[in-house]
Amino acid sequence: MRVLYSILYALAFFLGSPYWLVRGMVNRNFLRTMKARILGPGRILPKMSGVPRIWVWALSLGEVLSARKLVATLLESKVEVVISATTQTGLAIARSLWPTLVVLPSPLDFRMSTRNFVKQVEPDFLILVETDIWPRILEELKKRSIPASLVSARLSPRSYRNYKLIKPFWSKVLSNFETIAVQSQEDLEKFENLGVAPERMLVTGNLKFDVDPFDFGPNAREALLEKTGWPDGRYILLGSSHPGEESLILSIFKGLAEVHPLLRLIIAPRDVPKFEKVWELINQSFPGRAGRRSMPSTDDKEALVFLLDTLGELANFYSLADLAIIGKSFPGRHEGGGHNPLEAAISGCPVITGPQVHNFKWVYKALVKAGGALVTDSQKLSGLMASLLNDPLKLKEMGEKGRNFVLANRGSVAKTLEFIRPPKGQ
Repeated sequence: MRVLYSILYALAFFLGSPYWLVRGMVNRNFLRTMKARILGPGRILPKMSGVPRIWVWALSLGEVLSARKLVATLLESKVEVVISATTQTGLAIARSLWPTLVVLPSPLDFRMSTRNFVKQVEPDFLILVETDIWPRILEELKKRSIPASLVSARLSPRSYRNYKLIKPFWSKVLSNFETIAVQSQEDLEKFENLGVAPERMLVTGNLKFDVDPFDFGPNAREALLEKTGWPDGRYILLGSSHPGEESLILSIFKGLAEVHPLLRLIIAPRDVPKFEKVWELINQSFPGRAGRRSMPSTDDKEALVFLLDTLGELANFYSLADLAIIGKSFPGRHEGGGHNPLEAAISGCPVITGPQVHNFKWVYKALVKAGGALVTDSQKLSGLMASLLNDPLKLKEMGEKGRNFVLANRGSVAKTLEFIRPPKGQ
């Protein structure tokens, strides 16, 4: 099975190489990143005597953001932390969050790539955040007796089905983790069904609960409006949107804006490459009434719809919003699964989501039960939004219940680190 995996992985890389080359010619930074992922990062800072080097691997934007509190807590224990991310967005956010730390592209899962990375980085412990499980890197670490832990672990229905198809292979892969800290009891049962011993797992919750909120004090909203130059009023925020959802919300917003003249809409696409397409879509729907966060203008005071096309700011803007719609949850040109609603909830912002939230199944179920979120479909979305906008007391109540829910479930970082026990400095 290992040989078959290697062949299929190499074949997938070969078939995708024309795309990588074209993208590399357009974006030289991407080409440099791919070189590092294949050959290794080269020389980095030498290890300090008596100071363990913890490698934190986060896939992309969501995992990087959820690792903020984890990394801060690790640094307090006098260790050195090296961050790696797989996507360009993840790398950009990681470098902005931790400018003094070493941030590297995660290696591809070729034997040469994983060997070079481990040899050059010399980690003493790997903490893999949520997903992005690759067999070769775990084998390389095991061979060198370097412990690895999977934290805030979850398995989507699709991943779980795929893993079960070749259970013996993935059971062996997962056995390379010394410990697995899972988000929920359901995730624990999935990993156990794949052959992971129960004594190597613990339900520690979702790291995203421990992310420190933006300052949502009494002057935060005014400060944000002053910083952006945007008009005062009521704001709807479509966060982490995917193709198909922007047009749905823009269509609904047209009708709502006629009834609520002070209403504004913020759209924050999940993927950087989609910024330009969404900007075109906004301008088609509201010509002359659109603003762009990355390009402030004196005309923004008259705008109705704003594109949030900067990285790492979405959490801040939930404090500005009266209502949040969380993307990747309504039918569109994507597989669904949902995105993190907790940044909105901790800011006291009521949440609406579509039905496709299986990547955050437990979180949404609990948040809805607590009264901080509502689930609906595309057909009922317009009516629900209109009803809530007509009921400010309901919005305030939902916001308070959502924030209290997040505060009541904090503590995942402490539970996780107590369970996985990474080495500490002297």
